[in-house]
Amino acid sequence: MRKIFFLMLVLPTLFLTACSEDAIEGEEYPYGHYEDDKMIGEVMETNKEEGIIQVDISEWEKRDHKGPDMTDEGYHYSAMINDGTVFAYEDGTEATMDDLKIDQKILVNPPRGDEFEGIAEEIILLDMTYEEKYWRLLSRSHGFNIMVMYHPEEYVPPEMGETMFANVMDILEGTDISAGAGWLPYEEDYIVDFKEELDIEEFPVILVFDTEKLLFKTYDVEELYAYFEEMK
Repeated sequence: MRKIFFLMLVLPTLFLTACSEDAIEGEEYPYGHYEDDKMIGEVMETNKEEGIIQVDISEWEKRDHKGPDMTDEGYHYSAMINDGTVFAYEDGTEATMDDLKIDQKILVNPPRGDEFEGIAEEIILLDMTYEEKYWRLLSRSHGFNIMVMYHPEEYVPPEMGETMFANVMDILEGTDISAGAGWLPYEEDYIVDFKEELDIEEFPVILVFDTEKLLFKTYDVEELYAYFEEMK
């Protein structure tokens, strides 16, 4: 049967226009579940000195847009804060700007509007599902996602480049197993510390995920090949 291979490069900047995890397939308004008076987005960057939080509000902005021909442009918003801005978790627990991490889902009050001057009165850190936190690593199909996570100050060795993925596809030749692959820089300020949660001892590391969880981890391409050889 035909093998299926998706190669993707996952970088922080791609998040700006990445396809949504919250879109409701088949709905006339895929983001219609967002409410006008509840501006929700994900933290892109924080600047404590200037009192600015850069927020991706693409999905909230598209709440009135019809699908499936919706364009994938991104919408960014600069939330200004001052001494009067209140930070809190969804359960009411007090928070601070220092608690914000990259990709953290937040609710900004008041929402952007013609009369809004840009100063946020309230920033709520919303609870997030496992899928929302791990969307960069989870497979988006019923196959596998092979991700090379590397330290941003180091290079990815050639043996972990496109040749590695091509070799995996050769191994899976003649099967109905699909796979995706890409490179992801490790970010200390991301909502999940993958180094700690996945018990990563060094970088680069090769991670194999399905749609739900981590299946395999290795630092050696030969071990990766052996893992897929066993599936044949």
